[in-house]
Amino acid sequence: MGDDEFEEDEEFRLVLGSPASPSAGGALIGTPNVTTIKIKDSGDKPIIKFESTKFSVNEPKIPGEVATVEIPVIRMGDLSQTSIVRVHTKDGSAKSGRDYNGISQELEFGFNISRHIVKIDVIYDGEKEMREAFTVHLKPDRNMVAETQMNKAIVYIEEMDKMADVTFPSPPMVVSLQDYDDAENAVVNPIPGYAVVCITPCNPKYPDYFKTGTLCSREGINDTLTRFRWRVSAPSYLDGVTSDMKDVESTTFFTNSHQITLDSIYFGAGSRIQCAARAVNQDGDPGLELVSPTVTVSRDSGICMPRVMGSVGAEPFTAKMRYTGPNDPKHPNMVKLTVTVPHRDGMLPVISTRQLSNFELILSPDGTRVGMHKCSNLLDFGEVRTRSGFISNETKNPNIIGEAEPYQYSTLMRSDPTLRFYRNLDLEACLWEFVAYYDMSELVTDCGGTITTDGQVKNLKQSYVSVRVPLYVSYVFHSPVATGGWQNYDLSSTLRLTFVYDTAILWQNGVGAEDDSSQLQGYLFPTSMRIRDDGKLVVNFRTEARFRGQFVNSHPGTSLTSMVMSSEQDALTFTLDLLRSEPTFEQPEQTWEFVSDYAVRDYSGTYNIKLIPCTTSVDQEYSLPVVCNPRDPMTFDLDIRFQQISDPVPTEFSLNTQFHLLRKKALWLSDGSMGFGQESDAAFGPGDTMHGRIMVDPVQNLGDSFNLNIEKVFLCSGKDGYIPKYDPANQEYGCVAESPNLLHTFKVVDKGAPSTVVKNFRDIDFNAKLAIDEPTAVELAKQPGSDGFMLACAPLFQVDSGRQWFVHAIYTVRSKQNSQRGIGKRSITMHTITGVHDTLETAVGEYIHHTRRRRALEDTQGIGRQNGKGTNMVRVTLNYTAKAVVDNPGGSFELDSSILDDGGSSVPVIPIVIGLVAALLIVLLVVLIIVFRRRKRQQKDSKPVTVVAANGASKVVASKYVNNNDNTEV
Repeated sequence: MGDDEFEEDEEFRLVLGSPASPSAGGALIGTPNVTTIKIKDSGDKPIIKFESTKFSVNEPKIPGEVATVEIPVIRMGDLSQTSIVRVHTKDGSAKSGRDYNGISQELEFGFNISRHIVKIDVIYDGEKEMREAFTVHLKPDRNMVAETQMNKAIVYIEEMDKMADVTFPSPPMVVSLQDYDDAENAVVNPIPGYAVVCITPCNPKYPDYFKTGTLCSREGINDTLTRFRWRVSAPSYLDGVTSDMKDVESTTFFTNSHQITLDSIYFGAGSRIQCAARAVNQDGDPGLELVSPTVTVSRDSGICMPRVMGSVGAEPFTAKMRYTGPNDPKHPNMVKLTVTVPHRDGMLPVISTRQLSNFELILSPDGTRVGMHKCSNLLDFGEVRTRSGFISNETKNPNIIGEAEPYQYSTLMRSDPTLRFYRNLDLEACLWEFVAYYDMSELVTDCGGTITTDGQVKNLKQSYVSVRVPLYVSYVFHSPVATGGWQNYDLSSTLRLTFVYDTAILWQNGVGAEDDSSQLQGYLFPTSMRIRDDGKLVVNFRTEARFRGQFVNSHPGTSLTSMVMSSEQDALTFTLDLLRSEPTFEQPEQTWEFVSDYAVRDYSGTYNIKLIPCTTSVDQEYSLPVVCNPRDPMTFDLDIRFQQISDPVPTEFSLNTQFHLLRKKALWLSDGSMGFGQESDAAFGPGDTMHGRIMVDPVQNLGDSFNLNIEKVFLCSGKDGYIPKYDPANQEYGCVAESPNLLHTFKVVDKGAPSTVVKNFRDIDFNAKLAIDEPTAVELAKQPGSDGFMLACAPLFQVDSGRQWFVHAIYTVRSKQNSQRGIGKRSITMHTITGVHDTLETAVGEYIHHTRRRRALEDTQGIGRQNGKGTNMVRVTLNYTAKAVVDNPGGSFELDSSILDDGGSSVPVIPIVIGLVAALLIVLLVVLIIVFRRRKRQQKDSKPVTVVAANGASKVVASKYVNNNDNTEV
């Protein structure tokens, strides 16, 4: 029997009972004798659903007006129980709060309730657009009584002001920006490495514009408002299999993928490109979109093609850091950072002093990169927080005349950020060059640099300071199939810049001061200067009082005290201490020290040292405590200058070469492909062999067609902190020519005149030789862009501990066919002096004196790019803490570092020790000579042997030969 209530499935059984039959042997009950009958009530099952799955409503026409769409929700089946369901909306192309008012509410179906109406308000948005939609959803019955079906409905909002229906008369076309002016004859396959342009039929550059232009005018299309979209695929495989086209969404801080041009970083050789253009009418209303035919980027041509087609990886880059000095007109006293990167088509170089990762984020316009990479080329001109950055406000390189490619600097076709970035690219040379200027504080605070001290140089009153800046360079390529849309190849390096603090002009002459009112005089002499590990400046000096009395730090008779002030940095304070004073009032010498209370990046400037003179009477004797009469302070002005030493040769003379001094021979012989890292900053001990290597900058890519040959190598050391430089315009020739500012200068290698070199210094051999003369250096000699030399370091330790040496080399870079005509191959006339007397010796000496500088200057003639002749110089870092091995006629012995450290004395210890040993040998040798002469008296024609003692060492010299220890060719 039927009812209106929903019941679960019910069942009952029918069973066959005992059979009854009047006949004998009646029927029997067989199987199955039981059956089950189920009663289903599917007709009364409660179901809740939307009455329809699609609804439509017109958008209001007037602002503030609301249109309501009614959506019925019905319940079918058993209505005797209560069901509660939630209904809510979900955004589609229509957005809640802008196009409609979203809802989320519960519907309660009580006893005998079968229908609810859900009302949703549609609001006016004032935009002309296509039809929009949103969805309405039903959640399951909270009481789990009814089942929900058809639980999703779509609501369409019909726009009263529909999108403009303008469309282009024909599809757009994609050509290289090179062919923009002649699109009809454009190459079928655009070249990689240069932007492509999307030409619509309404663009005057379109081939059939004489036909389509009229249609565009009739339709009212404004082509300057056209909206562009680009699609790119990854390069096809060699077997011809292509990848899917994907929208270019990777917008960077300097490019935009929705402009008329698509930058070359988004595609490579073999990529497929397609543009989509949406027409816009005169009122600015967008119309329909048309897609261009697909074009394939050429594999056979390009602007900056890789040396090996299809190769991946990164070519080496070059980074240099130098101090501009106070005379630079635009960037005085700043550090210039120059990074040169070889370019290849489709490559984006990224430079930063911080570790690079997650290129999808740091290349995007997101502000994260501004905070993370303050010293990088990831910041556009307006985002740079330092005084200068890698990207300037200029959109054209002033050093490049004209355009290498059409529309290269066009602001109509390319955006200003794009032009500012590409200003650093020389398309003709295929080189990126990024230049930035930072002060010392910015290098340390913002760029992650560190400042370390190389220690004070004894007896030279100098302090060497090194600035190390990490540099990370990534070569980035766009890839539609890579994670994040970019693939990268990472390189890194550490730049080192060495400075010296000195006041060389004051070391001998001192600083004078005079009190006009009291006629008191005094002199101040700097004695040492260094920067401690905590970065504080320490200066020691001595004073000479040219009056009867002393200088005092303070005195009870006056409120004034002696002090030190900085003229350039008012906030910098110092602590002044009197360390030592002679126990006399007769013009005593006194030793002082002042220490900065704080550490700053640059201590250059003038320091005012105010000392209180305290006078005594003529008959007063010295006693402690000192009794004297304080006078007004006397002021001494001490100038401390900041001088760079790591860039002694301008690029125009070094021919863009790299000069490395290495301790490890294996690294010296390597091909240099993995770089030399920190090994080029190695410190040499007395027993080490210095391996010098000069190589052409790998960025130049000269290949195997050019050879580099070292012709001459010089060693020199300056006086009073003088740092040799090669600057012919200012009469500075490095180590090549003798100068009053050079303490020692030797020519240790001369390829063309080996007999003119200096073999030893203070009887210790240099053992200098070129790589071509060393049998074990065949690997290096065969490398076309490199050459090397080697020499012993022991002679460099035969001077005051801490003195700085410099190595200066002259070389040639020429083609293979011309490489054998080196500068050292000229004919040389050698003179042998067989009989020496006073007149001839004097004449030769005078001749050598007049010709020495002339010969040296001849070596420097022709140095420059035009002649393929270059020069380079580098400072030698010595390790005085290592044990020195000294050779002598009786064997060898070691000197510990404690012996080398003479406590600041200017008297060298090693020559004294050698002299004592040599003196014993001389005595022994004299005895042997006396015995020998007694036995050989009858041999009167034999010539005596002269024993000469020089520089604390002894050697035997034949009387017919004089070694003038000169490195000049005669």
